[in-house]
Formats: sequence, structure tokens, C-alpha cells
Amino acid sequence: MSPREESQAILGLVQGDLLRALTIVQNQLDVLHSRAQVLTGLAGVVVTVTGFSGRLIASTNLTAQVLVIAGLAIVLLSAFFIIHRVMQIQWVTGELGGDPVTTIETLLRRRDKKTEAIRQGGLILFSGLLLFFAAFAVMLTHPQPMTVPVR
Repeated sequence: MSPREESQAILGLVQGDLLRALTIVQNQLDVLHSRAQVLTGLAGVVVTVTGFSGRLIASTNLTAQVLVIAGLAIVLLSAFFIIHRVMQIQWVTGELGGDPVTTIETLLRRRDKKTEAIRQGGLILFSGLLLFFAAFAVMLTHPQPMTVPVR
């Protein structure tokens, strides 16, 4: 269904009540914002874990060093991408003006762009996580005696 058709369907569902239609779209945008927060929160966890164990992982060998650095860089890139593309504040009321169908259609196009950005940001994050976990696997498959404290 195209954004225009969906806009017409939403307005039909609420008998042309623009406020109720705006509420439906705002709720969808809120879901996207919540998902973006989850993904950036996961990226934050990776940064924290790297702070605690990155040095230990990197001390394994050059491969582990490259993997943990690349993984961390890609995870940070995903967080930046999601924040930049999804979490920017744009008020729904800023689109008021034209006819209700066009207003809702414009908001649905925004929703669709943010949905695609979350999908892409999630894939970027997953790629970084794969590299980070590969670094962890390298460490586990190359055990070395530890001296305490690890610095």
C-alpha cells in the first residue's frame, strides 16, 4: 500500500478525524523511537564491555586486536547512524497545513524512512557485534596465562 493509500485508509478508519489520525501515526513514530533507543542502548553496552574486557581480548594477538577495534568502530557507527537518521526531533504538528490526506501521507513517508534507517542501523550494529564476538572467539581459542591484576 502506498503512503497515499495508507493515509486515506487511516483517515477512513477514524472517519476523517485528523487528530485521531495524527495520534495513530504518532504512536507508530513512538515505536520507532523506542526501537532506536534499544539499538543505541545495545551499542552502549558493547562500548562498556569493551572498556572492561577490550584490553584482555586485544592482548591475545593481532587478529583479536583488529577484530575488537573494527567491531567497536562499526558499533559506534551504527549508534551515530541511528541517532542521526531516526532520533532527530521533528514535531508532527510541523506538518499541519495542507489537506488531511497530504498531511498524514507526509508523516507516513517520514515513518517509512525511519523504519528503513532502523533496519539499516540494526544491520550495521549486527555486523559490529559479529566482529566483536569473533574477537572474543579468538581470545577463547588462544588461551594465555593471566596475571592478576590485568592492566
